[in-house]
Amino acid sequence: MRPGAFLAALPLLLLAALPALAQGRVSPVAIAADAIDTDPDIRTRDYKGHKAWSILWPRDGTGRMLHLGFIEGLKLPYRDYPQEMLAFAHDARSDEPAEQRLDVPGRAEQVWGRNVFWLVTSERAVLEPDRKKPETTAGNKLHRGDARRHCVVFTTDPVPRDGSLVGAYCRELAAGMVVDRAAARQWLDDLDLVITPAGGGMIHQD
Repeated sequence: MRPGAFLAALPLLLLAALPALAQGRVSPVAIAADAIDTDPDIRTRDYKGHKAWSILWPRDGTGRMLHLGFIEGLKLPYRDYPQEMLAFAHDARSDEPAEQRLDVPGRAEQVWGRNVFWLVTSERAVLEPDRKKPETTAGNKLHRGDARRHCVVFTTDPVPRDGSLVGAYCRELAAGMVVDRAAARQWLDDLDLVITPAGGGMIHQD
């Protein structure tokens, strides 16, 4: 499979509703303890002989969420395919128009002591289902509201591990709010991501 086609399929691979090979709190990454206030859903599965990780922190009470994808032993040139990075950040739970846009073009910088390529995208946020608000699930489907979901999407070489890492750190903000380059960079700094040695580690750093 050519790199572009594989990258396009990766979000579906990582989020596929298939039985996970493993679930728990062992992870190839660790993040700052205060980066997000939900517990992660950690799943692994085999993809053509490679272990693929999907680590998803659901939306917390302040609108923050994080999704990380890691594939062991397979180098994927994400920084050469920024459109696929946008696809990774897209919330496909609603089929209504997302109006996704690129807000800050991609650039490479030193973050967490690593060379990180990152960009910022936003789209109309999906309304969380709420029994007290039947409009959120009218017609037995999810809908998008006026708020926008802003995501810093990033990729880096996950040394000391061998593989590929891509992530989307997102926040839901009121319509009209803007996330500029400086604010997005601060989000990345606050995430304080660390690659754990082979064998896994704790999800949060102290």
